[in-house]
Amino acid sequence: MSYRGRGRGGGYHNNYNNNNGRNNYNHQNVDSYVTQNSIPIEIMGWNGASSEECINFISRKCKIVVMNHSVDSNTGILKGYVKTQDQANELLNWSGVKFAGQSLKFTKGTNSFSNKMSQSSGNSSNTIEVITQFIKSRYQPDIKLLNLSSVKHDPQLTSQGFFNSISTSSKFFPALMKIAGEIKLDVVSVDLSGNELTDLSSISTLAVTFPLLQNLSLQNNNLSRIKVFETWKRKLNFLRELLLRGNPLMNNVSSPSDVENIKFEVMRAFPRLIVVDGEILRNEQALNETLSFGFTDKSSMFFQDEEIRNMATNFISNYLKLWDSNRADLMVLYQAESQFSMQVDSSHPYIIETNANSNNGTDFGYYLSNSRNLTRVSSAKARVSRVAIGQEQIFKSFSQLPKTNHEILTKPENFSVESYRFPQLNGIMISIHGSFEELAKPDNTEGLQTSIPTGPRNKFNNHQKHKTIPLGKKSFDRTLVVIPGPNGAMIVASDLLLIRPYSSLDAWKQPQLAQQQQQQQQQQLPPHVNTPPPSAPPSSGSATIPPVSGIPGAIPGHGPSVADLPAEVKASLNPVYQELLVRIIVETKLTLQYGLMLCEQSHWDYQQCIVNFKNSMASLPREAYAP
Repeated sequence: MSYRGRGRGGGYHNNYNNNNGRNNYNHQNVDSYVTQNSIPIEIMGWNGASSEECINFISRKCKIVVMNHSVDSNTGILKGYVKTQDQANELLNWSGVKFAGQSLKFTKGTNSFSNKMSQSSGNSSNTIEVITQFIKSRYQPDIKLLNLSSVKHDPQLTSQGFFNSISTSSKFFPALMKIAGEIKLDVVSVDLSGNELTDLSSISTLAVTFPLLQNLSLQNNNLSRIKVFETWKRKLNFLRELLLRGNPLMNNVSSPSDVENIKFEVMRAFPRLIVVDGEILRNEQALNETLSFGFTDKSSMFFQDEEIRNMATNFISNYLKLWDSNRADLMVLYQAESQFSMQVDSSHPYIIETNANSNNGTDFGYYLSNSRNLTRVSSAKARVSRVAIGQEQIFKSFSQLPKTNHEILTKPENFSVESYRFPQLNGIMISIHGSFEELAKPDNTEGLQTSIPTGPRNKFNNHQKHKTIPLGKKSFDRTLVVIPGPNGAMIVASDLLLIRPYSSLDAWKQPQLAQQQQQQQQQQLPPHVNTPPPSAPPSSGSATIPPVSGIPGAIPGHGPSVADLPAEVKASLNPVYQELLVRIIVETKLTLQYGLMLCEQSHWDYQQCIVNFKNSMASLPREAYAP
């Protein structure tokens, strides 16, 4: 996976979504999908511990995820799959690494899925058709349920040879999820009961195919360890109900503390989980209030669709919560080629002075050393050095920024968010604008300017007095490109943070303010002024409007002014309405009587006056216009 620089047409490329210019997931059949996305490997010398512990060891030590692993009952070899040839070659270099007192040996295996599938089904296109028909036959659209229970006992699938061996069986669910994603079913519930599952590796892509899943049944499988749910941690963020009964995990509990530990672990894995095996674990209303990201002012928000809204708001709320509490926990979202940069814009003009003793957000001593403002930093070397790449550099940059508090959950009206799909990377782009309060100086002040010189410096006196940089409020703009990672995890490919002086929120509150001003103006309309409904025809008998064709006192050849309005009209209208009335008469050439009717029927809205006038021009009588 490689992300290339920002600006000037730079883009991002990664193996999840791009392979030599071709989309890995845009294949014609399941065979090519499996071949291009799974490289078989074999592991020997792992018997000192369980296969699950060996796979976890490889992930920690070698930084490579081995998927869909299984043990060959005949040879005792631990088999699995990695995503690329580069990962497979790298694993070969790890041969000899010690695990549980023994040396592991890695070799490349042979991918027999394609051959066995072809032999059993006759051709690959028939394989896709069989799986597609199976999915459609198991989908219940009225309740949005995909029933995948006991698939190994389905007569149609077994007759096609999908489960003749461990190798082909381990490949069935990833292929099924891939095809289910292409069908684009509206699924909120999935039943995976009775599938002899010992872990979740073979169905890990469920979180990618159905990220908004709410109900899941894993009943009557062979799940024996609570740690299996680590596969879906931070992925199924909308899961509400989980069924686990009938698994060794639930059947072999020996004490109430074991039951409580299981509940705690599943709640930690799924933040919105409410019910487990029919038992309510949390207060749903209180949980929704805690996790909700309720924007009531839609004028300050833009989301491409409801799915993007759910993904973006959930991601941002959790991201900023960790940013304020523990930035180290954010590192799981960044990979070796993720990028972060920060810049300061001190020229922003809309500064609000809160009071004489408070900092208005104009001290940037903690930020300037790492600012990548391209209008100020002209050196190519400096520009490159101020882009943090990879977890280590990004965390160092994070630790050099002050500790903060964002009130996005308690005061969402102070923020503006926009998010839309980023199809080039199969991800989303999120932009958020708002403000934060600086709470404390950075944890890491290495290389930062942490004080402000206050005294003169010359050849006779090189010592200056310094004062600590004050903390205060600042505004920010942040843009994140979020893409899918291994096993459905979310990865921040690009992170751009702009810091500026604290400013008002008028940029996204102007529509709301304009509406309030219009309502206030309407409330100022005297009650004795008649306001006929928009559909009512013009009336010549208004008690407050003299039946005149023009405005007395107007200078011929010149437009009338407010001073030319009759006294009785002035007495019935406030100054704002008087100005609007004169403007409409000048622009439309209507008489005073018809001009006033037009304004009243348009509710004293200028734009609506123009629209109504254009719509009714053809039906107006000649006497409606001033001579």
